[in-house]
Amino acid sequence: MDENLPDTSGPTPEFVQRLMASQSAMYAFIVSLLGGANDADDVLQETNMKLCRRCALYDREQPFLRWAYTFARFEVMAHRKSKQRSRLVLDDELVVRMAGELEESAEKADSRLKVLERCIERLNPRQRELISARYSRGEAVRDIAERLSRPENAMAALFYRLRKILADCVQSNIGKEGLA
Repeated sequence: MDENLPDTSGPTPEFVQRLMASQSAMYAFIVSLLGGANDADDVLQETNMKLCRRCALYDREQPFLRWAYTFARFEVMAHRKSKQRSRLVLDDELVVRMAGELEESAEKADSRLKVLERCIERLNPRQRELISARYSRGEAVRDIAERLSRPENAMAALFYRLRKILADCVQSNIGKEGLA
């Protein structure tokens, strides 16, 4: 990848949102390729800088993580090359193979996430709002119960039933789509 090509447009808010949402997955990917957390923060920071410099090349129709993992893999390889004197450096071939396996599992996770999103869409609006409050916005069950004037244990039971409905829906659809 040629770093000398300038990107005059800069990252869009949508790009920054996708980049921020991918940080934990990219960090895990980098840690896996490095064989530990040492230096993972530095490699992630370098990866983020390269992604931002090359944001104009990102095709919004493609999964962001797959694109970002390519940059991360190259950054891991560059980092490994700079640390080659260390006795704990993994073989390049092993890193490439591990990266491929991790990318494949990320694609499966992305497909499963899409199945979950479709299952959530099948819920009624009230159920979707509860799921959003609890899991997207991170509201505590106690706070939701208080806001709706319902007992906390009744809300906890409702969330259990909603999780069960979603789990069954995801399992059923994963089997149908061959994503298992």
